[in-house]
Amino acid sequence: MDSEETGAVPREQIRLPEGSRRRDFVVNDAKCLARCNKELTTGMDMVDAHAAFGSIDVPSVMSSKDLELFCSLDAAHSQCIDDCGYSVQFNLREYICRRKRMEMTEFIPCYRTTAPFLTRYCRPRCGAYRPLEHSTKGYGARCRQLLCDHTCTEYLLRRVCGAEEGRRAADFLLHFSRIQVDFWISDYARVERANAAEIYPTQCVRLHCDEFDLKNCPRIQSRAVTRRHAN
Repeated sequence: MDSEETGAVPREQIRLPEGSRRRDFVVNDAKCLARCNKELTTGMDMVDAHAAFGSIDVPSVMSSKDLELFCSLDAAHSQCIDDCGYSVQFNLREYICRRKRMEMTEFIPCYRTTAPFLTRYCRPRCGAYRPLEHSTKGYGARCRQLLCDHTCTEYLLRRVCGAEEGRRAADFLLHFSRIQVDFWISDYARVERANAAEIYPTQCVRLHCDEFDLKNCPRIQSRAVTRRHAN
C-alpha cells in the first residue's frame, strides 16, 4: 500500500540530527534508511485503509485492528530509523497511537461509513493527496487543500454520522491538522532563522480560525496583542 496514493499516512518528515550520531551498527546510512522504509512499506500492505481523507494525514484505517497494526509498524519504523542514526521530527505514533488512540478508535466506524461519500464528493472538489513542498509557498498550497478537505469532510461526517458525532469526528481531524501545520512552519522557521508568525501563510492562519474566517480568528488577535506589547 503506497501511502502517497492511498492518502493513508504519508511517512513523517525525517531529518538528520544536529549532534553526533550513533554509527556503531550503521555501515551505510542511505542503505540503512532504505531498508527501514522497505520494511514499513511491506508491512503497510497488510493494513486495510481508504484514500478518502485526501490531504488530512490522520491514519485512514478501516478498523481498530488495522489501527493496532499501523501503530505497531510505525513504532518499529521509528526504532529502525533511530538505530540508523536518524530522528523522526513529527511522530504520528506519539499523537495518534499513544495520546489519542481511544478517540481515534471511537471515530473509526464513522470515518469508515463516510469514506465512500468523501471519495465521491470531496476528492473531485479538493483533489487527491499530493507530496508536501517544504517552503512557505508549499505550506500555503497544502493549507489551501486542507481548508477544502476539512470543510467538505465535516459536512459529510455530520450528514452521515449525525450532527454531534460528526462534529466531534471532524474536530478530531482538524485538531491534528492544526498541530501538524504548526510543526511544519515552526521547524521551517527555525531552519531558516525566520520569525514563524511573520512567514505563516494566510491560508494556514485560516485553518486556525473559527469557520476558517479571518474575521473570527483568535490566532490573529493573539499575534496583534503580541505586537502591541513588543512595540
